[in-house]
Amino acid sequence: MSGQQHGTGVRLFLAMIAMLVAAGCEPMFVFAGGALGGTERPMPSDWGFTKDFDTVQIETRPTDPYSVNVWGVSVNRHFYVAASDASEATWARAIQAEPQVRLRVGDDIYPLLAKRTEDPQELADVTDAYIDKYGGERDRSFIRHAWVFRLGSR
Repeated sequence: MSGQQHGTGVRLFLAMIAMLVAAGCEPMFVFAGGALGGTERPMPSDWGFTKDFDTVQIETRPTDPYSVNVWGVSVNRHFYVAASDASEATWARAIQAEPQVRLRVGDDIYPLLAKRTEDPQELADVTDAYIDKYGGERDRSFIRHAWVFRLGSR
């Protein structure tokens, strides 16, 4: 191996280590993170402002924080997040075991409780909100098979 190839390999290795360290602190793209940073705020009475944020972060497991980037929508003064494949979504399974979560929108963090909803009308409203915000077709919406969580006050 030439010196130039060795240097490139070392730089690639260091870049991968830096990404892993960063992912351990905050969620990054598809990588999970740990405790979220930001300013804690009380739950707002209206989540309408979240329409300006395509992606939010949710932190689960209060004793061993685990956070990920998710899509979320506001419906009738509530905020919802959904896991398209709950069998593979560590965060969704963690919520089932311990419903205390923290949601970060921008730089603000909201300590909340997550409750899974299976009410057909509520799910229909959430599906409409996801389609309005992110696009897609009703018949093909991932919400039909997702675990949908309504976030509320602790």
